[in-house]
Parts: sequence; structure tokens; C-alpha cells
Amino acid sequence: MNTVLVQEAFRYNTLIKDMIVNLKNFIDANRGRIVMNEELEKMGIKMMNNEVPDMWTEEKGCGYLSIKPLSGWINDLNTRIEFLREWEEHGTPKCFWMSGLFFPQAFLTGIKQNYARKHKIPIDKIEFDFEFINDKMERKDITYAAIDGCYVSGIYIEGCKYDSTNGHLLESNPREL
Repeated sequence: MNTVLVQEAFRYNTLIKDMIVNLKNFIDANRGRIVMNEELEKMGIKMMNNEVPDMWTEEKGCGYLSIKPLSGWINDLNTRIEFLREWEEHGTPKCFWMSGLFFPQAFLTGIKQNYARKHKIPIDKIEFDFEFINDKMERKDITYAAIDGCYVSGIYIEGCKYDSTNGHLLESNPREL
């Protein structure tokens, strides 16, 4: 899991460094210290419209997938960084914030590797099994780590709905996501 933390921190550090450079260049261009190019102008327009600049998105930059407006995106980024900071300072979390990860596939592979090593099973023989605990519980409410596998929060489902009373996935209602 340390490898996952290092990879996540590297991705977020790259994003933050790019943001700092872009914002410094934008400020300098507004003050007339450097030439305002098309990329910086587009960045300024996006920010004025509360949109994430293209150079910070997954599609054109080094960002993560999100459809949030800029203000929500910044709040989300701060929460993601705080999650990683807590992980680094206090050790492996009791519950992982799945949607706060840049690359959740690496996290899932790490979980499988840990299980495979512990039980001396080939990793390609391991499949995931999910158990919903409580859809009202917060990540901070988990006080102990799972014996095998892990606890995660922030998993979103599509194409079905969750029955919290019985703890089952059900067919989604017609025309509802």
C-alpha cells in the first residue's frame, strides 16, 4: 500500500506544481510582465466562469476526472490532499476513500497483492467480493482495519440501486440513474 501512496502523492504533486506555474504565469501576464498567450487567456476565462481550466483536467492536463465547477473542484482537491496527508502521517487508513484516489486500479491491485501474499494464493486466482456495511456510516467512524481486504468509502454504482434496508443491489427504476 506504500507504493499506492507514493504513486498517488506523485500525481497530486505534479498537478499542484502545474497549477502553481500556471497561476503565476497568469498573474504575471495580467501585470504585463509576460505576454498573455491564448492558453493563459482561456485559463482566465474558465476561472471567471467557475470552470476548471483545461490544463488541470484529466483530458488535457494532469488532473483527475471530475465534473465539478472550479470552486467545488478546489474543495475536493483539498480534501483529497488531506486524505493523503493523513495516510502519510498516521499510517495506512482503516478505511480508504476510493473516489479520492487518482488511480484506483493500482489500489485494487495492491489490496489483491496483500491478500495473495498473506494467504499464499496466486493473485490471478483472487476475485473481489463486496459487503455493504452501512450506507450512513462515515469514513471516520471506522475504528479498526479489516482483517482481510479493506474498508472503502466513496464507491458509486450505476445501472442499479442499493436497498439499504436489506443490504442488496436491486434493479434501478426506469429512467433513473
